[in-house]
Amino acid sequence: MITKQTIAELYKKYRRCPKNLEDRNLSLLIEYALDTDAVELDGDMLVFTNMEDYSPFKRIELGRIHCVVDFDETVAVVLPNSIIFIRKTDYSTFVHIKENPRGICGKIRYMFEK
Repeated sequence: MITKQTIAELYKKYRRCPKNLEDRNLSLLIEYALDTDAVELDGDMLVFTNMEDYSPFKRIELGRIHCVVDFDETVAVVLPNSIIFIRKTDYSTFVHIKENPRGICGKIRYMFEK
């Protein structure tokens, strides 16, 4: 099961793209793409066929993927500011978008808006 703590750990661990291609675990993604129709490789792009055409996550450049992590029920594709989760049973996709922390001005404005 994916929890908030798991998501936070993924963002922390894969904050930067690993220099070594093997550390990115893209081979797992390629195997997954061969096994299912939900994910396709189109040149240097990863295409999620089950997403709507207007989704900004439908086509992802492979170079932007920081890591691919395999869990019991899902596969996580970690990007710089988001994570795409693919459920293994029905190939549905879920996207988590990283919240940007507020700067000092945003925190002060928030205090006055309360």
